[in-house]
Amino acid sequence: MIRPLLIATAILLCLRSAVGAQPPISRAADIHALPAEQAAQARPVLIEGVITYIDAASGRAFVQDDSGGVSLRLKPGEKLGEKIRAGARVRVQGFTEPGGLFPEIGGSEGRTTSLEWLGPGDMPEPKVLSGFQLMEPLVDSQWVEIRGVLRPPPQPYRGATLAVEASGRTFFAYMPDSGKPRELPQAMLGIPVKVRAVAGTFVNDRRQMTRRVLYLPSLDFISPDETRAVDDPFALPLTHFDDLLRAKSPSVAQRVRVRGIVTLVLPNEGLYLREEQSGGGGLWVQTSQGFTPESVRAGDVVEAVGWPEVTDFRPDLRGAVFRVVKQGLPVAPLVASAAELLTTRHHADLVQVDATLIGIFNDPLSTRLLLSDGHVVLEARIPAALAKAPLSEWVRDARLRLTGICVNIPAETIGSPQSSQTFFIRIGALEDVVVLSSPSWWTTGRMIWALGIVVGCALLVSGWAMALRRRVAIQTKVIENQVHRAGVQEERHRLARELHDSLEQEMTGVGLQLETALARIGSEPDAARNSIERARRLLHRAQRETRETIWDLRSSPTDPGVLPGLFQEALAPLADAAGANLEVSFSNNVPDGLSGTLMHHLARVAHEAVANAAKHGRPRHLRVSLDVIDGQIELIVRDDGCGFDQSGAPGARQGHFGLTGMQERAAKCGGSLTIRSSPGSGTEVQLTAPITYHPNETVTS
Repeated sequence: MIRPLLIATAILLCLRSAVGAQPPISRAADIHALPAEQAAQARPVLIEGVITYIDAASGRAFVQDDSGGVSLRLKPGEKLGEKIRAGARVRVQGFTEPGGLFPEIGGSEGRTTSLEWLGPGDMPEPKVLSGFQLMEPLVDSQWVEIRGVLRPPPQPYRGATLAVEASGRTFFAYMPDSGKPRELPQAMLGIPVKVRAVAGTFVNDRRQMTRRVLYLPSLDFISPDETRAVDDPFALPLTHFDDLLRAKSPSVAQRVRVRGIVTLVLPNEGLYLREEQSGGGGLWVQTSQGFTPESVRAGDVVEAVGWPEVTDFRPDLRGAVFRVVKQGLPVAPLVASAAELLTTRHHADLVQVDATLIGIFNDPLSTRLLLSDGHVVLEARIPAALAKAPLSEWVRDARLRLTGICVNIPAETIGSPQSSQTFFIRIGALEDVVVLSSPSWWTTGRMIWALGIVVGCALLVSGWAMALRRRVAIQTKVIENQVHRAGVQEERHRLARELHDSLEQEMTGVGLQLETALARIGSEPDAARNSIERARRLLHRAQRETRETIWDLRSSPTDPGVLPGLFQEALAPLADAAGANLEVSFSNNVPDGLSGTLMHHLARVAHEAVANAAKHGRPRHLRVSLDVIDGQIELIVRDDGCGFDQSGAPGARQGHFGLTGMQERAAKCGGSLTIRSSPGSGTEVQLTAPITYHPNETVTS
């Protein structure tokens, strides 16, 4: 013993020089009393005491001396030796740390906590506390004793070894290597026991206590509260499912026995049962009892003993043990609609429902089918071990028949705690999902795709049509320009022909007659006079044809406002030659933008009618009018001359083409020509034609 003491003394001297020669803290109570700020300064510690709990895997340990207990922080997974265990007397060297609720001993900034075995020791005398006293913060890290009833830990505290019910409170006990599954002695469940353990504390980031737990060195520190024979749990009287947690039912601290038919087996979790005779609904039985799917199957009749647990819609049975009474065949599911299952009356029971598949979702634990039945939306949950991938028949809008356990989900409302907004079906086998009917090929998605394609094609056709329209407009402009150039060229050729066939021929005749007159003027004066007279008539005719050609060129305007002036200028010489008075009147309702063809024919018909009246009718008054009547253009030429008999009027066969030419021009306008005349009553020429517009003009009324 002398050599270890010398080594410890040397270490202490080094520690004192390293931390400013501060003496080490040697009592657990003094460490508890340190403020967190001082504990953070890594004060040296050297105490002797008994290990009350140690877990090498997690590095958590507790040591208690005559002043109390204190928490140790060791290196997780460190090999400590077989002698370093609960009940051993040790010397602890280390440094203070702020810890959780109270300061603790640990290794700071590379420093380590060391344990030196001094020999076997005795566990300290525990503080006997009630459930209320155990909740006091000051008992943290102390060795305590509490009396209560043992139960298996419920979800989500499966990391704990057991639960202790004391004074209406539940305390979860943890043992070394708590992550390993451990079979609890069934004889201890449900009877009063004494539990000796270290009071531990879970805290938040503000160093506030959130839960009081127990660190149990081993199951040896659990003992019956009084010596008595342990009753057979299956000797308890049977309780109906609907009698659980009623007004006069047994306390939640007492176990009950139920009997039912297995509807679904969940290995390592529990069983779903349906009551054997009354059919009063389903019951979830949670158990820590190990079993395999071969040892208990759907249809078997079992008895289970456990603690009733309050849940949202129907009590569960927790921490149960069970036994198979007899084997049987699977029971038939309850056929119901989704709306009926939403009422929660069939919670935890085996049901069958038909619904339409909406979507499929996968997570690490299960495959989830989202379905609808009318206005109700539900889920089907299939364990990942059964459905590694969705089946090809599970497609959107398919009609499925589901068989499984109905699990209602509570509504998040205060007023109706028994209402359910939705539920899911827990599926036990792939055969429990049956495809009733596949969806039509025209699903909503495909219809949307088809509509998108149609809209896309319509947009393409519309774009192509717009491009084609622009191209046609360009080509039309090109054609118009070409037609215009061709028209100009044709007009030039026409003028050339007119000049060649009329003026040139007339001038040639005049020249010949003058040459003849010059040759005969001395010898044959009468013949020379006749030649000169013929030359004069030829010049007069050439003058008339020239005037008519100029009129033809000027009588194709596009503005009707210039027509009165042109008519007056062209027709006045004809009236003057006949000694007649000329009146030209145009109505204000003649629209703008009349086509050049229509205006040209109107002018030529007016010219021909006035010329005929001046030549043959000997009128005193001539009146030319242009008006719009019933949507048609109307031209009227009237004279008060001698008139003529229309039945005997000369025509084209007699060499008179005036009336025939006017008829042809009326036909080219798409209209009609009417001549009213009789001997002694003058003549009226009426041209009626539909209105046509110039293509490049805007039509106004």
